[in-house]
Amino acid sequence: MARPKVRAYVAAVPLSEAPELQGLLSKFCGLPDKRGNVVMMRLADAAMARLDQLVEAGLFGSRSEAAAFLVGAGIDAQSELFTRIRKHSAEMKRIRQSLRQVAIEALRSTSRSGAARSTRRRSQERDRQ
Repeated sequence: MARPKVRAYVAAVPLSEAPELQGLLSKFCGLPDKRGNVVMMRLADAAMARLDQLVEAGLFGSRSEAAAFLVGAGIDAQSELFTRIRKHSAEMKRIRQSLRQVAIEALRSTSRSGAARSTRRRSQERDRQ
């Protein structure tokens, strides 16, 4: 399905460039020079249409700027979730490290016992000959 092309701006300058809105919007999407990270993502047609609406309405200068705003707003709206995750991060890290150690020890043990069985088998085969 072909995506509609972005049409001309409603205003000559996107509202995201308006001084009175820069402070409000920068909380969520950062200033252009602060957004140095690139994230590639796939979006459904409906989500892309919403980004295009924001650009066409003159609120943002690009899809990238609109998406950065929406991601920032979503993170802000889910601050309680991120607080909970942060509280458990150290515990999750400790558990992952413990599980890695258990796996390494199990693999070493299996490797040693497998080598011992192989040695016994060769010895038994020699005895039969």
